[in-house]
Amino acid sequence: MNLRSKILLLLMVPGLAGLSRATARQTDSLRIDLNRALEIALSENPTIKVADMEITKKQYAKKSAYGALMPQMDLIGQYQRAIKRQTVYFDEGFSLIGGGINPGDYTDKELEVLQVLQKVMGGDTESSGEGIQMGRFNSWSAGLNVSLPLVVPSLWKNIQMSEVDIQLSMEKARASRIDLVNQVKKSFFSLLLAQDSHDVFRKTYETDSINLEDIRLRYNQGIVAEYDVITADVRLKSLIPSILQSENMMKIAELQLKMLMGIDSDLPLKVVGSLDDYQKSMFDAIIPADTSLINNSDIRQFDLQAEQALKAYELQKLQYAPSLVTSFNWTYMSQNNDFKINTYRWDPYSMLGVTLQIPLFSGGQRYHNLKQSQLQLWQLDEQRKDVERGLKLSIRNNYDLIHKNIEQVVAAQSSVEQARKGHEITLKRYETGMGTIVDVNAAALAVLNAELQYRNAIYDYLSAKADLEKVLGYDIAPVNFE
Repeated sequence: MNLRSKILLLLMVPGLAGLSRATARQTDSLRIDLNRALEIALSENPTIKVADMEITKKQYAKKSAYGALMPQMDLIGQYQRAIKRQTVYFDEGFSLIGGGINPGDYTDKELEVLQVLQKVMGGDTESSGEGIQMGRFNSWSAGLNVSLPLVVPSLWKNIQMSEVDIQLSMEKARASRIDLVNQVKKSFFSLLLAQDSHDVFRKTYETDSINLEDIRLRYNQGIVAEYDVITADVRLKSLIPSILQSENMMKIAELQLKMLMGIDSDLPLKVVGSLDDYQKSMFDAIIPADTSLINNSDIRQFDLQAEQALKAYELQKLQYAPSLVTSFNWTYMSQNNDFKINTYRWDPYSMLGVTLQIPLFSGGQRYHNLKQSQLQLWQLDEQRKDVERGLKLSIRNNYDLIHKNIEQVVAAQSSVEQARKGHEITLKRYETGMGTIVDVNAAALAVLNAELQYRNAIYDYLSAKADLEKVLGYDIAPVNFE
């Protein structure tokens, strides 16, 4: 086994402990690309589910508003117990006997009762002050009440407002999807950036390990000074914190992506692809050129809120309009002094009526509510102007960032090629004794920085493009690298 093979074997030792465990979990890992991550997030993320439920809730509210125009029917049952019965007085006397009543038609007992009633009800002014108690102690009633609005303008306007509420909920759900797509994309790109950076650090560590062993051999042969060995060893060890930090960033980015996708954090995840795949297709991608904000969700929501406020303003105006409601009542009543229900006599009572209500004066409430609704319309108009200006500025900034990042990617790609070439030349000069270890370390650091800058430039481009698509309100489009 040669020296290079030994060094590579030593580098693999830290991962041998978890190799069997990783192999066992590999078949259970969820392999995803960007399109798959978006698909899972849009179906499993709780925010999207809540937004969809909100749409359903508003649809039920619309049906409820339509129900207010239908007949309202209620079964009514009532029981009342009189603690003390009502007393009725008759100030103007009248005669029972001789007033159309023939005494010969009654028995002596019945005539006696009639004479008592005559005294109580006004025949005898001295006794009429006592009055007469009417009704019975138990009062029962059961019946059906029906009401139907014939002309109620406010109910019609409520239905229109319910329709706007549904549209607003649908737009908010769409905004949630657009925002989630943006977050998933940027989180996915962050994970790719962390993985690519980790790979760069690992490859640099492997290369520098081999160089360190070569320098030690040359030192043992007396070709180079001990300073070269120390310098190479210090550089190698300085890469370890960067490797650990990149591993930590990978874990954080993976957890963030899992949270957005709505999956268990313990589920193994395997991300397919790298930032190089996007670099190969970024020059063929079409940058959105429509800046009209016609698809922007914030603007759409403001327009719907303005329409909603306009309906509310019209609803306040309709508070001055008359309303016409018809009602019907059918009731059976029974009055008794005992609880022998099977012997009760039930008497029917029914009524049909129409109620016309014309608002006249309410202490200025309707007027002031109308002014509040009008001011809300003006506020929404001013707020929309401010939001539109901010969105146009954001679009311009994102366009500038995209063009700048494209230039940075091209420059960084050329810088990587030049840095690698310079590193090779420096190594050859060092091997021939014409260069120093300082030159080698500087060249290696230049390669490392160029690699990282190249991948950061790709990430910045993808992030700016995702933000631009979010502002423009673009629908989800699959990403292909063919």
